[in-house]
Amino acid sequence: MKKLALALVCLIGVAFLSSCDPKNVVENPQPSIAFMTGETFIEDGDVLDYYGTYDFGVTAASNPETLEDLARLLITFKSGDESEVLLDSVISGKEFTFQDVVYFYEDEKTIIGSFEITAEVTDAAGEKKAVTLKCDVDLEDDLSPMDFTWHRHGGDDGTGLAEFGLSWTANGKEDFAIITPVEGALLYEFDDPSVWESTTTETELAALFSEQPTIEKFNKVSAWSSQKYNLVIGTTYEGYNYLIHITSGTVTKFKGTDIVIEGQFK
Repeated sequence: MKKLALALVCLIGVAFLSSCDPKNVVENPQPSIAFMTGETFIEDGDVLDYYGTYDFGVTAASNPETLEDLARLLITFKSGDESEVLLDSVISGKEFTFQDVVYFYEDEKTIIGSFEITAEVTDAAGEKKAVTLKCDVDLEDDLSPMDFTWHRHGGDDGTGLAEFGLSWTANGKEDFAIITPVEGALLYEFDDPSVWESTTTETELAALFSEQPTIEKFNKVSAWSSQKYNLVIGTTYEGYNYLIHITSGTVTKFKGTDIVIEGQFK
């Protein structure tokens, strides 16, 4: 029993002295993490085709000096102001590999110029290490014009404007339709209507809006006479940009004033 007690005391003493010895302090105790590489894996700086599907993965390992087990893996995706958690998982062991695919939704009006993926591993001691890769997306983002019709009868609210983040609930004292943005939407007006023809891609549209001041209302369509127009406005609503070309306003008076505004958007 004496020998066992002595050995234990010595062990504690050695542990105490070692922890105070600068030579035994691990200067970089973080675990390691890296993105997987290879012919099919996306890598930092890649330019991806919007319509492709790509392999993506990370490998993590315990620090070779501390040998602390891995505890958590967090992977996030960010594009512009939007971010999404791809994985937030409890893990274990000395090594861990995660593999998935990256692709984009074709059926959404999505504006993507670049994105970044960040992977962070945490070990059982709370030490963390993160890596990030950034890729550009070559999006064939040609804009296709589509027709729209806005309609207001009498004192009713205008219809057809909601998807653009707009509201039409009144006409002005000088008999102009008053169109305003709803909460969360931004409204723009362009003095030069040639921007309708010159803006042909999502990227150009985003750049156009970034340099344009917003307005609180648009009221240049007559509410008392039918006319042809060449007016261009725009909205940003729920993450989407819309360029709107107003080409006509038709006013009919029968049991109240009926106003139809038509044109195209892209």
